[in-house]
Amino acid sequence: MQQFDKKSISIDIKNVTMFMVFVIISAAVLRFIVGVSHINTYDTFWYKRWALDLPNGIFDVYARADSISLDYPPVYLFFLYLTGLGYKVIGTDPHIYTQMFLMKFWPIVFDVLCVAFLYYMFRKTDIKAGVCAAVLWAVNPSVFFNSTMWGQTDSVMMFLLLLTFYFTYKNRPIAACVVFAIAGMTKYQCLYFTPILLLQIYKDSGLKSLLKSVGAAAISVAIVFLPFMIGGKNPLLFFDVYLGGADKYPYCTLNAFNVYGMFCLNWVEDTFAGCNVLSVVFTVMSVALIIGLYLFGKRRCAFVGGLLFMQCIFMLTTRMHERYQIVVLPFALVAYFLYKIKDFLYLFISLSIITAINQSIVLMRVAHSDYFESGYGAIMMIVSIINFIVFAYSVYVCCKFFLTGEEKEENKNDLLKKEA
Repeated sequence: MQQFDKKSISIDIKNVTMFMVFVIISAAVLRFIVGVSHINTYDTFWYKRWALDLPNGIFDVYARADSISLDYPPVYLFFLYLTGLGYKVIGTDPHIYTQMFLMKFWPIVFDVLCVAFLYYMFRKTDIKAGVCAAVLWAVNPSVFFNSTMWGQTDSVMMFLLLLTFYFTYKNRPIAACVVFAIAGMTKYQCLYFTPILLLQIYKDSGLKSLLKSVGAAAISVAIVFLPFMIGGKNPLLFFDVYLGGADKYPYCTLNAFNVYGMFCLNWVEDTFAGCNVLSVVFTVMSVALIIGLYLFGKRRCAFVGGLLFMQCIFMLTTRMHERYQIVVLPFALVAYFLYKIKDFLYLFISLSIITAINQSIVLMRVAHSDYFESGYGAIMMIVSIINFIVFAYSVYVCCKFFLTGEEKEENKNDLLKKEA
């Protein structure tokens, strides 16, 4: 009987593995089919412009930044360099389907990697959670739209953030900070999660480990930036990249359905009615809230902290783009499967729908401005109000998590820490 049980378990695991291979391959195939056939040149052709230029010299590309309107940190440029080599082989102006494949290739690849990694995170401790998390990501309309139809790079950011905070739970703070440094050199928005990472490492591993980890991250940044600094003959390149674009979009909201969207302040300069000052106040309050919860709360979790903090930043601060909220989705999803608290699942579902609507309305407005222009303000106001209600709910749920329960309960239920 004992041998039979072992055999049954082995068969089950094999079947699950086959199922997950099917899910991952299906997710990739579907995304590439839709991505190639759905033609979208908005934003994606900026990536094309950079890709075409990068083979001319990747490390001196920032010297040409103004001529090609380059405003990305350097890591994603390595991927676009490979794309540029592809253009050199097939020509600079191939069929539009080929161009959609080239422009959406990396976003789709990292989107599918998120599917695989979510399964990997839980596979040894709760295989059902791993399968469900992966499937929920594979069929999620918001992330599908982002990578496949729009062709944005947010999936790269979300994969790197998942990897970052996974390492924190594996008690590998140096690895977490190195990956986070790479994430921050891929998308600016990753840097919003800096307070969460630092607080989590400090509480888990102490000040000495935190300083070592930050040092490793600084070395990683130096290694990546140094060739670009030498190539561009600009020793201050790091500051130019991260501070130069600070005032590029000085607006209350850039199609983000948040507090400022509630009052129809889209593309209104954030100096209006002191919104820029209010934004700073909200930022300080959000940081103070997170610090307070980490220092005085009864339990802590980087995924819950990341969900709460990014919700505060997106909803309450200015200069937010429509896609900046999508990064909360993996945090809500992982938080649910870590603690089996249904509120996090409700947040994942509601935020998936809202971010899908926010992105799709913006892109459809770009493509069909004559149809959407007259009613866009009303749509923004209504969805922003709904989003604010969800935001208030998320603050309640996350604060309740930090302030209730016991640390020993967290350690018992934390599936990532149970893995040997």
